[in-house]
Amino acid sequence: MRRQPRAQPMRELPAVAGFQSYARFERVTPEANGQRFYVLTLQPTLLGDLALVRTWGRIGTQGQQRLSGSYPDRDTAQPLVERLVRRRLTRRYELVDWT
Repeated sequence: MRRQPRAQPMRELPAVAGFQSYARFERVTPEANGQRFYVLTLQPTLLGDLALVRTWGRIGTQGQQRLSGSYPDRDTAQPLVERLVRRRLTRRYELVDWT
């Protein structure tokens, strides 16, 4: 069985342009019984910084969380956000909600 070529990463990411503090991605593949979600959130910390929190798992579950670091402002976190959004889109996730 021959594999399909991977989609090339998009140069411009409309999902990143609209990202302020929250983005939810989902991937549903009925033939493989796959129902996954991935959430990125920027949350304030007690010290006044912003923390990038990633949550992922099967749709309908609480999932797993990982704190991806603390940033002084949103612009400092932007390169990591762009990389994570690009990774989700190349893995066939769809952006379903964002703020």
